[in-house]
Amino acid sequence: MVKIEVISYNKKFSEDFYTLNKLWIEESWSLEDSDKEDLLNPEKIIKKGGQIFFAVSNNKAVGTVAMIFNSKNKFELAKMTVKSHFRGKGIANILMDKCIQFATEKKAKEIFLISNDSLKIARNLYDKYGFIEVDLDSKKYERGNVKMVLKLTP
Repeated sequence: MVKIEVISYNKKFSEDFYTLNKLWIEESWSLEDSDKEDLLNPEKIIKKGGQIFFAVSNNKAVGTVAMIFNSKNKFELAKMTVKSHFRGKGIANILMDKCIQFATEKKAKEIFLISNDSLKIARNLYDKYGFIEVDLDSKKYERGNVKMVLKLTP
């Protein structure tokens, strides 16, 4: 079993935030302007009230996810990825748990995400955690064709 520690944003992993996400996005699509805005300015996410988490193994980032502040009661879960040879080891679950804990501590009522219906493994994760598909009302990502929401109870 791989030992994983989840840590909050650390500048030493900021390049990994960009690189890990660029790799998974470019498996099927191209980086969009909205991706670059988030990935090249991770500290902006933090300054606006969000957080970036890293799954770290042997002092190397093997996964990451962002919680982007949207409004007083909502966060966008975005930029979740795990390095390819670490996939299938439960790391996405660990990251998801941390995101839900973070949003709950911030007294958010909702976490939403924009995804693509071709991402079957990601969809299984979202379904497992109780995210519900809703009408897509965002054009943040051209590749995004699904919006899902997780309602949090106080």
